[in-house]
Order: sequence, then structure tokens, then C-alpha cells
Amino acid sequence: NNLTPNQSPRRFKKLSSRRSEGRKRKSSRRNNNNETSDEASPFWISCLYGSINATIVLPVIMSFASIIYREQDFAPYMPLLIKLTTISGVVHQLCFSSFSSLPFAVGQVQDAGLIFLSSMATYIVRHCNEKGHNDEVMLATTTICLSLGTAFLGLGLLVIGQCGLAQHVQMLPTSVVGGYLAFIGWFCGMAGIGLMAGESTVSFQQITQKGTWHFVVPGVFGGIFIYGMVRWLRHMAVLPTSILALLLLFYVVLVCTGASIDDVTDQGWIRSMDEQPHWTQTWDYLRFDLVDWDVLPHLVVTEVSMIFVVAMSSSLDVAAIELELRRPLNYNGELQMVGLSNLVSGLTGGYTGSYIFSQSIFSLRAGIRSRAAGYVLAGVQTMFFLVPFPIMAYIPNFFFGSLLSMICVDLMYEWLWDVRHKVTPVEYLICLGTFASIQVLGVEFGILLGLVVYLICQKIGLRLGAPRNMTTAIEETEEVETAELLGTPTPESEGSRNVDDNQATGYGAIK
Repeated sequence: NNLTPNQSPRRFKKLSSRRSEGRKRKSSRRNNNNETSDEASPFWISCLYGSINATIVLPVIMSFASIIYREQDFAPYMPLLIKLTTISGVVHQLCFSSFSSLPFAVGQVQDAGLIFLSSMATYIVRHCNEKGHNDEVMLATTTICLSLGTAFLGLGLLVIGQCGLAQHVQMLPTSVVGGYLAFIGWFCGMAGIGLMAGESTVSFQQITQKGTWHFVVPGVFGGIFIYGMVRWLRHMAVLPTSILALLLLFYVVLVCTGASIDDVTDQGWIRSMDEQPHWTQTWDYLRFDLVDWDVLPHLVVTEVSMIFVVAMSSSLDVAAIELELRRPLNYNGELQMVGLSNLVSGLTGGYTGSYIFSQSIFSLRAGIRSRAAGYVLAGVQTMFFLVPFPIMAYIPNFFFGSLLSMICVDLMYEWLWDVRHKVTPVEYLICLGTFASIQVLGVEFGILLGLVVYLICQKIGLRLGAPRNMTTAIEETEEVETAELLGTPTPESEGSRNVDDNQATGYGAIK
């Protein structure tokens, strides 16, 4: 039934035979790899891999804090806000290491919910400015509302998992998911440019007129450099090495020019911040008596959308781990695990998170079977949290801009360009249309419009990919003989990522 006019039955038979042989070779190779990795690594190896994961996770968490609190109103308070994001990562990791069915699991603050949290934070700032509230009210309203949003997200995921609804969440069309993932890339890229230019909202005209392009260019080229190196060398050590190389280059230039940290801070290369408060003051902004509760009704639609999107994203992460583990996982059970982690994170003033599938797979392939690796990762994050001086005061803006630019390049290239070869023309147009509609209507209504257009196209009989659930997508992924080494969901397998015998690259190296 799948023959095209140009395919004879004989040619189709030969093609099927070659694919079958390829699957057998690939299955044999993976089985051999799994046999060698079933033996648990020594305890010190688990600790080592926990430390390696920490070197990748920490810079990304700091970048995510800049995404959530991208408005300039938050700039003076970033040291404490970064501490809140960091301790949220610690909470997520402790929950995953303690309660997950996967002892090698890595769970951290993740991008899927951050766009919604950032949207909430932006709305709250504008609401407080219109009402004439001071910064204390703005900070209390923002931090508490985001924490409550995360806690309700956790409750929502627990309900979805308890009711066995995970398989329904997984049925969102690839083309609609692709448009949203492309927007994540765009959003991260613009957030990075805004961070480097010192503006919450930026345009190319603003950058040219204000003369801030020289702050932006190093970060953009740094992101392209990191992306290229990770894609070319395909090794776990490449990402942290490239990040450290950019930071080292900055300080080499400082030494050669004789400039001091204060000089480059005054020039705008490093964000100016208040003095670092003690870690015990991290939760000082969460004051219920100062919250403007009138803002809550305006966040309901964003909250509901976030629950659905994070449930979908978490299912994709579980699918990727299941593909590598080669044994079925309980999607509803894992979704409840993610819900519990978000509930605890929200109740402790934190933010949304989920499985970090590439780091989990990295630990799995290394033979990590001890939960010690996760606890070491949380311990390193805790030490970073307790540091008595502001880390951000010594890190240039283009350092974080480079990470966000790398995410932008990876996701937008995959889902706005490379995807055209992997879906039908109609699906590709829906993907582009969903991306554009999110730009105009916002994430919630943009995704809804993309889904409505998909259903209309399906109703009138246009050529679309067959609807698939997560399990079917994973089985189809096994038939792909030349899997691309990507960390984002691949268009060939809705809901699963192609994870080959090498480490995931690009954005997958940190996601």
C-alpha cells in the first residue's frame, strides 16, 4: 500500500530486505553496547559523572534565569533570582534521584515551561508598573505567582498521570510541535540578544541606533561556534570545553588590554548588580502580604497551556530515554514523577523542570546505576548556591548570550529548514504557520490555531502524516538506519528523538 508509482514490487522487496538487514545490525550493535553497560560503574565513577553533568547544567540554569526575568526591572535583583533558579535545580535533582524509577536520571529546570513563566513575569511587571507598585510588590507578586504556577503545574501532571491520560497528550501533531519548538529557539535567541544589548525587548533597528551591536556580535558568533563544534566533534566534553574557552578568551583580552572588571562593567560587557546577599536571604522576595492578587485571573490561560505543553515535552523526554534503555517505561508513572518534582519545586519557590534526557542517556551509557551521581550533581549545585559573591558580576553577558544563541540556531534550523525533508508539504506549511501564529497571537493561541488548521486539513483530505502515539513513533525510529544525532524531537518520529550510539549534539547536549 505504500508503493509509489516509481517503485516496482521487486525494488520495494529489495529495499525492505536492506532495511531489515540494517535493523538487525543496528540491534546487534546496541545489544552489545547494553551488555557491556549493564555492569554498574564504581562509586567514584558515579561521582565523577555527577560532577561532569554539573559543569554543563550550571551555565544553562543561569541562562534560564535570564530568560524568566528578562525585563530590565529585574536586573538589580538578579543575584537572588539566579539563586532561586539554582536551588530549584537542586530540588528537581533531589526528587528525581530519590523517587525516579531510573537511578541514573538527571532532572533539572527545563525550557518547555520557561517561556510561559517568562510570559507571566513580563505581564506581572507591566501590571505592577501600571498600578504604580514599588519593586518590593513587583518582586513578591512575580516570585510567588511563578512558584504557585509551578506547583499547580505539578498538580496538573499528577492528575494527568493518575488518570492515565499521557497517551492522549502525546498525540499533538508533529507539525504543531515543530512550530512551537522553533519558537522556543527564536525566543531564546531574542532573549540572548536582549541580555547582551541590555534591553528587555530588542529590534535590529534599536541595536544599530543605540550602538550596542558590538556587545551582541561576540555572543552570536560564540553561539554559532559552540553549535558547530558540538555538531562536528560529537563528544560530551566539547560543550563545557567550548564554554570555558569563550570565558578564558574574555579574560585573556582583559589582561592584554589592561582593563579591570569595573571598567568592562561600566562599559556594559557585564551586567551591573547589587552586592551579593547571603544565601539565607534567597526567599526574602516571597512575601505573601505584598502580592497583588488581582493579577492571578489573567494568568489562568497561560497556566493551562503550560500544563499541556510540559506534559507533552516530558513525554518526549521519557520516550528518548526509553528508546535508549530498550525496555518499556510507564509514561503515566514517569509523568507523575515529574509532577511531584514540580510540586515540590513550586512549594519551595522554584520553577518548572523535567527529565534532561541527553544527560540521563549519557549517564546510562557510562554504566551509572547508582543514585550517587544525581546526589553529587545536586551537591555541586548547592555549593554554587552557597557561594558568597555574585558569580554574574564576573561573567560577561555574551557568555550567556552564546548559550542562548546556540539553542536558537539548533532549534530554528531543525524545525524551520531541515524539517522540510521529513514531513509532507502541507505539514511543513502548518509548521511554519504555527511558528508565525505564535509570534502574532502568543504561545497559547498560536498552538491552538496551528492545531485547528491541522484538523481542518485532515478533515478536507489533504496529505498529512499518519497520526501516531508515542509507542508507535519509537518503533518507527528503530527503522531509521541513519539517525541524525540531535537532541530535539526528530520529525521522522513524533514524540521521540533519534539517539544513536554517539552522544546527542547541538541543543541536545544541554537539554
